[in-house]
Amino acid sequence: MRYDACVIGAGADGLTAAVALARAGLKTIVIERNSQVGGRCSTREFHPGFRASPFCDELPSIPPPLYWSLGLAQRGVLFVPAPAMLVDRDGIAIRLSGDARRLLAEAAQLRQAALARAAAEAAKPPARRSFFSRPAPARPWPGEAWSERALSDLLGERVADSRAAALVSAVALCGRAADSSLAGSALNLLAPAMDGSGVPMGGLAALAAALEGAARGAGAEISCGLEVTDMRRNGGRIAGVGLADGTQIEARAVVSTLDMKRTFLSLFQWNELAPAVAKQAAGFRMGGGTARVLIALQSPPAQAPGPERFVYFVSGGQAESSAALSACQAGTIPEAPPAAVRLVSAGDPRLAPIGAATLTVTLGCIPFRLFDGAWTKEKRDVLQARALVAADAVMPGVGTRVLAAQVIAPPDFEDALGRSEGDLAGGDITPDQMFAMRPFVEPGGPPPPRTPVDGLYLAGPSSAAGPLGACVSGAVAATAVIADIGAGRLK
Repeated sequence: MRYDACVIGAGADGLTAAVALARAGLKTIVIERNSQVGGRCSTREFHPGFRASPFCDELPSIPPPLYWSLGLAQRGVLFVPAPAMLVDRDGIAIRLSGDARRLLAEAAQLRQAALARAAAEAAKPPARRSFFSRPAPARPWPGEAWSERALSDLLGERVADSRAAALVSAVALCGRAADSSLAGSALNLLAPAMDGSGVPMGGLAALAAALEGAARGAGAEISCGLEVTDMRRNGGRIAGVGLADGTQIEARAVVSTLDMKRTFLSLFQWNELAPAVAKQAAGFRMGGGTARVLIALQSPPAQAPGPERFVYFVSGGQAESSAALSACQAGTIPEAPPAAVRLVSAGDPRLAPIGAATLTVTLGCIPFRLFDGAWTKEKRDVLQARALVAADAVMPGVGTRVLAAQVIAPPDFEDALGRSEGDLAGGDITPDQMFAMRPFVEPGGPPPPRTPVDGLYLAGPSSAAGPLGACVSGAVAATAVIADIGAGRLK
C-alpha cells in the first residue's frame, strides 16, 4: 500500500508528526517495533501494585501552542508541577534563588525562540541552487552565544548563591555525563533533561495514550510490533521502507524518530550513502550516562526537607561531581553519582497501593560500557545501593521500607528504546552538535529537519529541535514534509 508519509517510531515525536501530517490530509502510517506506542512515554508495573515511568519521570516542556493544538488538555493530560530542591549528603536543602529563576526563565525564552526559528525554516522548501550560487551566510540561532560558555562560568556570573547555582546545574545535567567546566556546556540549559514541566497524572503513558488518540482521530494508521529494517530508494530518493517480516511500504516521505546513528547506519546499506554523509553519521557522538532505579516502598518515607512532590537533586559538590564524571569516563560506576530523587506517588497516588509509595531515582554519570565486562546482576545491585544512599540523604531511613526495586541500566535504554548507547538526548549537547549543526553540517544543504537523502526527514532526539522540547521535533518534521509536498518536491 502506498502512503504519503511513513513515520518510524510511535513515541511522542512520532505521534505528534502523525497528527500534523494526517490533519493536513496526507495518508500517514506510523510503524512502531514495540507492542504498544509511547517509547520512553510509558508507565508500567514493576512490582505488584507499584507503577512508574521506567525511562524518565518528566519530559522537557511541550510549548503551549503545540500542547493546545494537539488537544492534550481535552484528552486529560494535565501536568503536576514538580519544583526542584538541592540536598547535600548531610541532608541540608536549598531552593532556587531569584537570580537562578531569572536565568532559567531566560533559557526558556531562548529555547522558545530557537524552536520558532526551526519551525520557520522547516516551513520554507529549500530553493534550488545553481552551479554558481553561493549559500547565504547563516544567521546565529537564539542562544547560540552560549556555545562558547561553560555552564559553571555562566552560573558563577549570573547566580550569586553557589548552592543555588549547583541546583541549576543539577537540573540542566540531570541523568547526563557532562563536564560543566567545558566551553559550550551552557547549552545544556537550552536543552535540559528536565525543566520543571511536571508529570502528567497517570505517568507518561497518559501522554502517549492522548497522542495516540489524537493521531488515530486525525486519520493516521498506527502499526505496532513491526520493525523497520531498511530504507527503500528509487533514483536516489526515498521510496518507502522495508519491514523485518518482508513487507514493503511505499511512501513519498519518511520521518525517522530514531537517533542519528540508528537512522543512517542501520537502515541503509554501507554503499547507499554518500561518503560524507556516512562519515558524519559515524562521527556523531552519543552522550548518555543515565540509569534509573524504581523502588517500591511498603510505606511512605518520613518527611522530606520540602513538599514530597518536589524533585530532590542530591550532590556533594563540585569535587564529587568531577569524580563521578571521571569514573564514568573510565568505565566504572561512581561511588557517589549525581542523583534526582522523586516520590512519584506523592503527586499521583494511583502509582502505589494504598498506604505504600513509589520512589524513583535517576542517576547520572553511569557508563554505557563497563571496563570490566557486562552489566551483571552484581553491578546492577551496586547501582541500587548507590540510589538508596542518595534517597536516604533526602528521606532518612527510606532503605528500611524497600519491598522491591528494579534497576534500568544504560544498555536497557538501548534495548528497549533503540537509543544508541542508551542516550536519551540523541547525542552529546555540544557546540558542534547543536542547532543547524545537529545532525548534519552541509553548507548550502537542506535546512533541518531535512537530510541529504531526499524524502527523509529526521525527528526525534538527534534533530535540531529534538533537545529543545517534547513533541516539537515531530511537529517541525511534519511542517517540512507538508511544505515540500505542497511545493512539488516529493512526487
